[in-house]
Amino acid sequence: MNTVDVRTRPAGGSDPIDPESFWDDTVRGLLHLNGRLVARGATLLELPPLSFDVDGVIGALVVDDNGAHAHRRIAESGPVVELDVGAFSDLMGDVVSAFGLGMAGRVIVRRGVLNDFMSWEPVLRALIDGRAVYEPGTIDFRDTDGSELDLTQSFSVTDPTGRPGHFLEETGFLHLRSVFTDDEMQAVSHELDTAVGAARRDDGSSWWARTEDAGWYACRILGFNQKSATLRDLLTSDRFTAIGRFTDDAFVQRDPEVGDSAEGLWKKIGVVEGPSDVSWHKDCSMGGHSRGCSSLIVGISLTDANSTAGELGVVAGSRRANVQMLGLHPTLDLPRVALPTRRGDVLVHCSCTLHMSRPPVSAERRVVYTGFELAPRPGDVVEHVDPSEARRRRAGLGNASRLVAPAGDREELFRLETTS
Repeated sequence: MNTVDVRTRPAGGSDPIDPESFWDDTVRGLLHLNGRLVARGATLLELPPLSFDVDGVIGALVVDDNGAHAHRRIAESGPVVELDVGAFSDLMGDVVSAFGLGMAGRVIVRRGVLNDFMSWEPVLRALIDGRAVYEPGTIDFRDTDGSELDLTQSFSVTDPTGRPGHFLEETGFLHLRSVFTDDEMQAVSHELDTAVGAARRDDGSSWWARTEDAGWYACRILGFNQKSATLRDLLTSDRFTAIGRFTDDAFVQRDPEVGDSAEGLWKKIGVVEGPSDVSWHKDCSMGGHSRGCSSLIVGISLTDANSTAGELGVVAGSRRANVQMLGLHPTLDLPRVALPTRRGDVLVHCSCTLHMSRPPVSAERRVVYTGFELAPRPGDVVEHVDPSEARRRRAGLGNASRLVAPAGDREELFRLETTS
């Protein structure tokens, strides 16, 4: 059986947590169960203490030579975060992550910076969920016969489902060759041109980036499925819907006829501002991994992509690893895999797979993103959001994406080791 469903909680909100009871009782029980995981994780990541002020209730997590401890005072060092009971409950219940709280303005970092708080995310998951922080050498890749898995292989949508399904479960990504024709991709690309030409900076339906030479342009069209009749036809074809049947999970495709189920991206050469080149991240980085992962994000290549033309890169096996959800920690030893594609190829990655896109330097890249969600289970509380509100939320992420924009040594950030 092949599966990428790692849900351990129902979808929906979290129950309120009384901070006094949490620091006096709950956390001590959690440390009794998972304290060794907390200590190993915090030591591996070299984390200082983390202190909380939850509506005036103080508590701290501290790791020293004697293990992991909870204190009812602000620690002498490390980040200090201030948040209300609702935000604290959502964090501990994995409704939202430390990064998600920062993006929404729901946390104040009184000492340190947001990244210091975010660095604790894997250790918080170890504390609450008993999920060990990833340690080097603990994940390998095996084929169905037990031999070493070739990470460079690609597949066809006509392959027996067990082969691509197993590969997706092991690695968290999938490269499908020649799913669509050149003519089909050219038709969708023309419709993207039309949508970009009609976009306006304040339309709430697009993200914008700026090049030094040409200025601002619409780099991402939200709800592109509503603007491309060709795309809607392709998304209902057997070639595409087969993707949702590669594993034994029950997936629900984003409806091509309704709402904003697909987005059209245009990555130009020389972008100097805006959400075009995004560094390493997981798509569940806002929170909710244990409530929704793994959904499948599907990229349809309208143009060729390679090392100088905006190709995607993934960290193989990262969907199986409790690691930081933004950036790459120096101890992470999993393979970075380059995924060059030809026009008409399709790339699939799990929502909890670390990935990034290289900035194009020789040719622009065009791609359409859509996907599949895991079907709701009994007990799930599915939020029904008005389409206009859903688009407003998505449009707002375009401005916030600066938080995952490339920073530091760009050559190292975009370095990939294995070519598929």
